[in-house]
Amino acid sequence: MATNIATTGLIGRRMDDLSLPERLQYANQWIAFKKYIPPKKTSEGGVEFPDVKIRRVEAAGASAQACITQLKGRHLDPAEFEFTIMKPPY
Repeated sequence: MATNIATTGLIGRRMDDLSLPERLQYANQWIAFKKYIPPKKTSEGGVEFPDVKIRRVEAAGASAQACITQLKGRHLDPAEFEFTIMKPPY
């Protein structure tokens, strides 16, 4: 797993907005999302459903601890975030 990849390009972005090369570049990096964001409603074909595309990356790094350090540096409570490893796109 690469540990020296600059992950600042992920902060504030939605996962759906990342290109395939970006997904490959950041694969296996830890990312943090806020645990709860009130869902907005969207409709498609007359059916209304929550829009989950609004989740944005709040921290990213080589480890969960790196993400926690970033969040604390912004005076955010890490307990309000979930941490996961960004998987390769395929």
